[in-house]
Amino acid sequence: MIAILSQNWWTLLLRGLVAILFGIIAFAYPSAAIIAGLAVFAAFAFIEGIFAFMAAFGWGLPSRERWLMGLLGLLGIAIGVLAVVRPGITALSIVLLVAWWAIIGGIIQIVVAVEMRKQIPGEWWLVLSGLLSIVFGALLFWRPGVGLVTLVWIFASYAIAYGVIMLLLAFRARSLTTSAAR
Repeated sequence: MIAILSQNWWTLLLRGLVAILFGIIAFAYPSAAIIAGLAVFAAFAFIEGIFAFMAAFGWGLPSRERWLMGLLGLLGIAIGVLAVVRPGITALSIVLLVAWWAIIGGIIQIVVAVEMRKQIPGEWWLVLSGLLSIVFGALLFWRPGVGLVTLVWIFASYAIAYGVIMLLLAFRARSLTTSAAR
């Protein structure tokens, strides 16, 4: 395994460089990153819908399952088309889903913290994180356009951090080659 990793260290380097480049481009052009992400989502939903629809009538499913699978296929096709025809609505929907997730998750964290107060001291950190999640969700509802750009920036930050880690791993793997040669 070490020999294979050390021989192919350059693939890790390329992965890291591509991730860093993607992150920088997403920071510089968040609108382009949003559009590209929506295009990939639209293509996935549409293709998935076509395959589900084909499966509904090509797999010999019983009547009830056939119609459910056909409905799933039509839903995927419709979502894919909607994402192309109305990308703004699709992007807004994603932000609103994240907002609901943050608010509901925050409420759950607070409830868990209240239950934990009898067993664990310092549960107020969980309460604080729950409140932070609720505030984050409320801010996304208040300014969903800013929320979408923020999500792109979070993803771009992740891509850059991931890229740096891949670069470090690549240099470590390369050093295994030189130390194995000694």
